[in-house]
Amino acid sequence: MPLLLRAERIGWSVEIFGDLPELPPFVPLVPTSVVRQKGPSASVEIFSRVENTLISVDVNVEHEPIFFEAVAYDIHFETDCGAEILLPAGATVRRINDTNKHYLMDFRGNVGFWDFAVSSNDGDTTITSEVFSRKIDYRKDYLDMRDDVSCILRNLAMTVNARTYGVAGPSPNRDPTLNEWFALIKAHFSDFQKLAGNICEHPHSVFERKITQVDVQKARRVPRSSIDRLLKGGRKSENIIPAAWPKHFRRIGHQVVSLSHDTPENRYFKGILIATRKAIQALVSTKQTDDEDGDKSAEVKFFRSIRPELREMSLRIDALLGSRFLKAVGSPTLVRPSSMVLHRHPLYSRFDKLARLICGGLSLETGSIPIGVKDTPLLYEYWCFIKIVQIMRARYELGSQSVVKTNRFKTTVTLTKGQASALHFHHAETGKKFIIVYNRLFSRLPTIAQKPDNVIQLASAEKMYVLDAKYRVQFDTKYLEQYGGPGPTTDDINNMHRYRDAIVLPHPSKPNEFAKGAVIGAAVLFPLPADQHYRDHKFYRSMELVEIGGIPFMPGTTKFLEEKLDKILNLEV
Repeated sequence: MPLLLRAERIGWSVEIFGDLPELPPFVPLVPTSVVRQKGPSASVEIFSRVENTLISVDVNVEHEPIFFEAVAYDIHFETDCGAEILLPAGATVRRINDTNKHYLMDFRGNVGFWDFAVSSNDGDTTITSEVFSRKIDYRKDYLDMRDDVSCILRNLAMTVNARTYGVAGPSPNRDPTLNEWFALIKAHFSDFQKLAGNICEHPHSVFERKITQVDVQKARRVPRSSIDRLLKGGRKSENIIPAAWPKHFRRIGHQVVSLSHDTPENRYFKGILIATRKAIQALVSTKQTDDEDGDKSAEVKFFRSIRPELREMSLRIDALLGSRFLKAVGSPTLVRPSSMVLHRHPLYSRFDKLARLICGGLSLETGSIPIGVKDTPLLYEYWCFIKIVQIMRARYELGSQSVVKTNRFKTTVTLTKGQASALHFHHAETGKKFIIVYNRLFSRLPTIAQKPDNVIQLASAEKMYVLDAKYRVQFDTKYLEQYGGPGPTTDDINNMHRYRDAIVLPHPSKPNEFAKGAVIGAAVLFPLPADQHYRDHKFYRSMELVEIGGIPFMPGTTKFLEEKLDKILNLEV
């Protein structure tokens, strides 16, 4: 197991050991990875396949990837100055003493950026690297797939407590999911607090004019309107001395001019502070998300770990809400006033823009805000489902669907496993109907429940074709010799046979009787780039013979499945 990375600074060193996996021939291994640093700089060396040894690398200078998904890494940290190391979620302790610590880090299916930070007496050093895919082109196919998912159902691409992370930018016209909102408030809270504090010290105010009744002798500013009313006789007899001519006035309307902070802009400012505190407090009480695919125990640990930071945020907002000027501000509101103050005032305009940014969503297409991204196998399943739906919408009309739901934090778009995640399609000319169901579980089978990832159920639910998305591709020497090129794994092909033979439908009127032959075919969807040579692959030709095989399905490689779906849909007339 080679030494892949060494980072050193006076008082501490980090060494990372791990295997360099064999990659498919279509995955490029070119200098596309970089090492970034923040804080006091450390010397960094990485393993070079060309040199077969460690070489020094400068910050932001490209080098060959050294970290990959589904590979376990040994991390050794040594210090003689009491320094501490902070590793991502998923790192497990193997051995710890005062001067040496040994961790095991497995990124599993996560790809993207990852950090380790070392805190010592002379500052905190953070070193950032990237984890690459072992199955697809990370710079192209993976990013295209991730962006496809996030653009349509963005919360499916994002998660909390991931081992790696992507970077995102604000998308103000979206409502944020829980994951997005925490990433946004964490990234911008310092600026949020600073701007809010400056507003509390220099609040916007307006002149307020009031008319109050005072003794005539004390009146200093008497508006013409008060004099006119009294000259006309006044409505209150106590203002006039009876039986006196000319009339003598006891009290008169006196104009008082004062500064007031009770403005629409300040009520809006107050409303944002209260809403932000409420959202933070909701996160404090959150134990896990509503993400069906999330690691619940990991989520519990994650939310427990961020509570001190959230409580500190809440306390700082409480201090802002205790400002003297806010006590004179009326009922808070989140309705943004149409005001030039929010456009031109140097503090209010910046605070307004920042508040709207935090209350918006995120886009993974570009940006600098770190946010967890779901593991690649799951992302691939989502992408396959979404892309199948897109292909079908180009051919059929979409009827009812159930992929939108509301949780206690925000309204989100999600996929609920089973029958709840069903999309109904129909053909306007022929009236043909079919259903796409995500992750349907056939639990009423006489033997063992079967759970393919994507199911297209045609017509009256009596016939169906199984499409099983698998983030796997086989390319070992023996496989290439036998089948002529990379393709789906033999285990997955065997599973397609099992799905076809095992999945039977309950008879609609006869208890304990099942309709055999409900599945007319089954195919593996697997990540292989566009290659016309695959048409000669055994597991592609087998679909014409026995309706069992594999179909390459990737961004830019959708033609194979489109052709197959057209054939499938014509099987039922």
